[in-house]
Amino acid sequence: MFSIEVRIVDHFSVSLVRYTDPDRRSLAHAAAVYLGKPDTDNRKRPINIIKKGDTLAIFRGESARFEFRTSKVVYDHLVTYTTLNMRACGGLRANEATVFIPPAEDDDPVYRELGEAHLKAYRNLVHGIDPQTEDPMQKKRLQAARTIAPMSVQLHYLLDFNLTSLIEAVFPQRIWSPGAQMDTRQVVEAMFKLVREQDEELWDTIYDYYGPEAHAWKRMRMKLKREQPELYENLMREYGAMRSMWD
Repeated sequence: MFSIEVRIVDHFSVSLVRYTDPDRRSLAHAAAVYLGKPDTDNRKRPINIIKKGDTLAIFRGESARFEFRTSKVVYDHLVTYTTLNMRACGGLRANEATVFIPPAEDDDPVYRELGEAHLKAYRNLVHGIDPQTEDPMQKKRLQAARTIAPMSVQLHYLLDFNLTSLIEAVFPQRIWSPGAQMDTRQVVEAMFKLVREQDEELWDTIYDYYGPEAHAWKRMRMKLKREQPELYENLMREYGAMRSMWD
């Protein structure tokens, strides 16, 4: 067990607490069996599978586990991936929210002012203080009081993703294609930085074949096919031939 932390901004941090195959030996063994090869210690073979666009089935057997302290907004974005191997979250049903996190996209102080006011009202209920009069009252249960807590409070949680999910879903959708919310993007960028530190060659290859340039090429292909079909056909004949991974 190890832990490498990236602190993004105040109240945001991501740690890599487990990476199953930093030397790529397990992936090499799986790739050899998958392709029927005798040299099970060939650590280039998993990279060649990526380059030839073959299935990423062998990568599903390896995983990365992250520990987060982020807003609930970011948590909601990450927990939508049903391919999660594991989730452990100190949620608001049994844990008191204590930190409000303003949006990353807009630094207007009104967000913090309103958020802190809602957080204070929520905490007053939990501690038996009337939010309007500040008189003593019966303490409210956390699971009921959370209904008035602001959406963007800090959560502490663990998520474990297999590498296939990171490659095909999490990284492309949250950092390599446009549209992700800024704070979620910052968190997932930190996740990519952490796994890349474990195996730079592998993750640089993944970035080349699944990253933003790959998305740009897909858009370019459709535009060429529609607007310059002759050029598209020439390029496909010259450069588009597919080779089998067994070649």
